[in-house]
Amino acid sequence: MRTVIFDLDGTLVDTKEDITASINHIRAECYSLPPLESRKIVELMNTPGLNLAYEFYGVEIYEEHAKAMFEEHYAKQCLQNAKLFEGIDEVLKRLKSEEIKLFVATNAPTKTSRIILKNNDIENFFEDVVGADRVVNPKPHPEMLQMIVGERKKDLCWMVGDSMKDMIAAKKSGIKGIFAGWGFDVDTASANESDLRANEPVELLRFIGI
Repeated sequence: MRTVIFDLDGTLVDTKEDITASINHIRAECYSLPPLESRKIVELMNTPGLNLAYEFYGVEIYEEHAKAMFEEHYAKQCLQNAKLFEGIDEVLKRLKSEEIKLFVATNAPTKTSRIILKNNDIENFFEDVVGADRVVNPKPHPEMLQMIVGERKKDLCWMVGDSMKDMIAAKKSGIKGIFAGWGFDVDTASANESDLRANEPVELLRFIGI
């Protein structure tokens, strides 16, 4: 049985305005820091090996009060601007019609990820949503993908994502990575030669054999 795992932010849904608003809210309220531009925030999010607590807030670890404030703010903010990328809805319908199992693996919290999926009427396409709060090690570590793949045939599994973190996680999990060329990281060309690349969502169907 074929299985397709999607990243959320920058792959299924354009969330950069809302992520930017919530991060800048925490920067101002908790740390008295000036706002960051959305392009910079996306660049930092998608770069493997960075300590994002330090990059966003100047602290070594996410402080609980700031984390709680972010999640509370983002749970409301994510309803404001987050929209599906053009063509995603049609591709999900086609994949589902072929009885392909669909999952989300995201470094965002599971709760807010589900809110975004539900608000965009695509939550029911997915068997499960695995957020960073459900694993010890988020992407690019393979733990999240391994949880989903389990005993499935790896040659029938794909990871679709817009960042190097997604492609590294796919490679470490032994499954195929498809770089989302329409996503956040398009300007930095995260796809390696070993990865497949879809410049628009409909091209996913060809790689998955539809």
